[in-house]
Amino acid sequence: MASITPEGGALYGIQLPIQTLTRTLADPWEDDATPADLLRVAQAAEAAGLDFVGVCDHVAVPDDEYASGMRTTWYDPVATLAWLGARTESIRLLSVVLIAAYRHPLLTASSFG
Repeated sequence: MASITPEGGALYGIQLPIQTLTRTLADPWEDDATPADLLRVAQAAEAAGLDFVGVCDHVAVPDDEYASGMRTTWYDPVATLAWLGARTESIRLLSVVLIAAYRHPLLTASSFG
């Protein structure tokens, strides 16, 4: 597989806010943010020349001290990336975390194929 990173170079991007709502990572404005706000952040990243935007995956949140700062809002990464892909032009889309055990392997392969 060919590398997307230029030889001797680096790619720069961000993990998108809003779609995770982890209290330890989120800013207060995210509590009332909408999918339209998520799109605006992705489009701003694209306009700024970033190489990628990323999303995370969680279906269940553990019951422990770290997770006590987490919310149960986690957008589905495949649906979120597909939605953003239809509304952006050139920025690369990345799943920072995709928990394969949550999904059938054929579904995962077809989602990213």
